[in-house]
Amino acid sequence: MSEVRTPWAQHALVQAVFFLMGAELFLASPLLPTIADDFDTSIRATAWVVTVFGLTYAAASPLLGALTEHLPRKRVILAGVGVFAVGEALCALAPGLGWLLAARAVGGIGGALVGPAMWAYLAETAAPRERGRAIAGGTAAYAGGQIVGVPLATFAAAASSWRVAFAVVAGGLIVAGALIALRLRESHTATPRRSPALAALRSSFGLWRVGVFRTIMAGNFFVQAARLGTYAYAGALFATRFDFGTGVLGLVGMLVGLGSLLGSLVAGPFIDRWQSAGRHVSLLGIGWGLLMAVGLGVATTATTWQGCLAGFVLSFFAGTGFFATAQVYLTTVMAERRGAAVSWNNSVLYIGTGAGTTILGLTTLGGTAFAICSVAFALCAAGFSALTATRRV
Repeated sequence: MSEVRTPWAQHALVQAVFFLMGAELFLASPLLPTIADDFDTSIRATAWVVTVFGLTYAAASPLLGALTEHLPRKRVILAGVGVFAVGEALCALAPGLGWLLAARAVGGIGGALVGPAMWAYLAETAAPRERGRAIAGGTAAYAGGQIVGVPLATFAAAASSWRVAFAVVAGGLIVAGALIALRLRESHTATPRRSPALAALRSSFGLWRVGVFRTIMAGNFFVQAARLGTYAYAGALFATRFDFGTGVLGLVGMLVGLGSLLGSLVAGPFIDRWQSAGRHVSLLGIGWGLLMAVGLGVATTATTWQGCLAGFVLSFFAGTGFFATAQVYLTTVMAERRGAAVSWNNSVLYIGTGAGTTILGLTTLGGTAFAICSVAFALCAAGFSALTATRRV
C-alpha cells in the first residue's frame, strides 16, 4: 500500500479562502465610523454590521453542516465561496444600512457553508502524521488575514471608500473560487450519498449525546470567551488606562494577529510530534489554556502599555494553539461525522465570543472582577481539555 501524502498544494487553495475570511473578520470594525457617516446613522446602529454576520454564521452553521455532510467537499466549498463572494459584493454596492445588513447576512451564510467543509477537507486529505500541520495551516492563513484586514480597511476608507474593502475581498473570493474549481481534487474519503434532511439533522443534533464532543465544545466555548471576549475591550483598556487614541487598536489588531500566526506555526509540528510519541493530544490543551490564562492576567492588570500588549499577544498565541489542538482531535475522533461536528464547533465559537463579551461587560472595565473573569475563562478551557483527555467516544 502506498504511503498517504498530504497534498500541500491543494491545501494552499483552501488556505487562500481562510486568509480572506480572516481579513473579512477584522474588516468591518474599523469602517464603522465611515459607514455611519455615509449612511447618516449612529455608531450603535451601524455596529450591527459586525454583529449580524456572527449571528447568521452561528445560526446557519449547524444546519448547513448537517445538510451538506455527505455531499462532496469540493462542491460544498465552491457553493460556500460563491455565496460568500455574492455577500461581499452586495456589501460594496449597498445603498443603505438595511441593505448592508442583509448583505452581511448573506456573507454569514456563505461562511457557515464553506468553513466546516474546508476544515473537514484539510483533515480528510492530510496524512495522519501531518494532520496537526494541516489544521494549523488553516489557522495560520486565517491569522494572516487578520493581520491584513485592519490596514486594508483603514487604507480603503482613507484613500477611496469603505466599499473598496468589501470589493477587494469579493474579488479575492472570485479568484480563489475559480482556482478551486479548476485545480482542487476531491477528498479521497468523500462518500456522497443521499440522506433525508430530517435524518441528517437528527444525526447532527445527536452529537450532543457524545460525552467527548460535549467536552471539546465546552473547552472551545471558554477559549473564545477568554481571548476574543477580553479582546473586545482592548481598545477601551488602552484608552482608559494609557490614554491612547482609538486608532491604536489597528496596531494592536495587527500584533495580536501576528501572535495568532506564530501560535499556528508552532502548534502544527508540535501537535504532530506529540501524537507520534503516543500521547493524548488533548493534554496539550491544558498547557495552552494555562499559558493563555497567564497572558490574559498580564493583559488585564498590566500597568504599562507594553505589558498589556504583550499579554494580549501571548493570549492569542496560546489561544490559537488551543484551537488548533482541539480541532485536530475533533476532526479525528468524530471521523465520519466531522463535517457536522466542525459546524457545531464554529457556532459554539461565536456563541462563546458573545457570552464572554457580555459577561465581562457586566464588570468594571479593567477592574479586579474583569481580570478574574477573563483568567477564569481560560482556566475553564484548560480544565475541559483535561476532562477531554479522560473521555472516550
